[in-house]
Amino acid sequence: MFFEWLRVEPFKNVFNNLAICQMADVFANHSPTFPRKKFISLATRELDSLELKQRSFQIEQALVAVLPSSWEQSADLIMSSLHPDCDANSGKEGTTAEGIQGWLIMPLAEIAGKNAVRDFSLSMELLRQLTMRFTAEFGIRHAILADVPRALAHLTRWTEDENHHVRRLVSEGSRPRLPWAMQLPAMIANPQLTLPLLQTLRDDPSEYVRKSVANHLNDVAKDHPELVLDIAQKWHHQAPIPRKKMLRHALRNLLKQGHSSALEIYEMKSPKLADVILDLHTPKVPMHGDVQFSLSVKSVSRKDQKIRLDIVIHYQKANGSLSPKTYLWKEITLPAMSLHQTERRQSFRFITTRVFHAGKHVLEIKANGKSIAMIDFLLEK
Repeated sequence: MFFEWLRVEPFKNVFNNLAICQMADVFANHSPTFPRKKFISLATRELDSLELKQRSFQIEQALVAVLPSSWEQSADLIMSSLHPDCDANSGKEGTTAEGIQGWLIMPLAEIAGKNAVRDFSLSMELLRQLTMRFTAEFGIRHAILADVPRALAHLTRWTEDENHHVRRLVSEGSRPRLPWAMQLPAMIANPQLTLPLLQTLRDDPSEYVRKSVANHLNDVAKDHPELVLDIAQKWHHQAPIPRKKMLRHALRNLLKQGHSSALEIYEMKSPKLADVILDLHTPKVPMHGDVQFSLSVKSVSRKDQKIRLDIVIHYQKANGSLSPKTYLWKEITLPAMSLHQTERRQSFRFITTRVFHAGKHVLEIKANGKSIAMIDFLLEK
């Protein structure tokens, strides 16, 4: 997905007055009757008070109010107003005099998806064009919900599309539990619907597409872990390196959960360890500082062991309860009967995706999914 979490200004400002005016100018250039002033007035109304998705929806509603009543005419105007660059990149400049691209594609994709009930093929072709200028992963879900079999037929053809953004849309748009988006109940209940698509794309030449396949499988694993593990075992056998990397990403949450079957794929068994010492160097951590610690473990196995070390921070919530979050620390091969010593720091620096609360926290270390040490520390205001 096209997220840039670490922005200096609020993320919602990707939808701003200037961008909306640029969009209006493009439409007006392609349609002399386009009511530019009315659109701008509706789209920018109390914009500063709205969050990102609210702003996108308001732009969408403003367009619905001013576009032709004929979906064919509206789709033609949107299509002709798109930027000629078909290599979507959120880091590039957004809409320009040449055409619409970037974040302003988001409300257009919503319109296209919702109009699939009027002309399915036209809407799907427009979604295909839109995704090449940003992404249509949210909007296409309306079309999938409207007609799953027809949507799957289009997606199947798109697996062979020459544009990697379109191939990615096949996997990303049909994810059962795509963040920020509507869930797809049919895909949640029956993941077999999209498995043929994923199998076709699993060795796609684009890492961008393969990562989407991994994220799709990770979604499926939330409801059908055994199915995903079975797929991973079959696909991992004699697999090329890029596919193995994709599968590792797909299984990331199952590995963090210490699922034995996921660990066994990577030859990680129940660890044989002793003399575990977790030493906390910062029992009191300043807000937005780092917790620093070291770990010492000894192997009691007469064979080398593959060990995955995970850090679990039990964060304090606003109500005083603790909520665990697991982070991969490292994966090592621990020689037989050897001692392993290592240090680490975990950041509490400001991020947009988590609110820190002062008070007791817990640091836990896991080896191959098994808890081997825990210690408390205090996060100070």
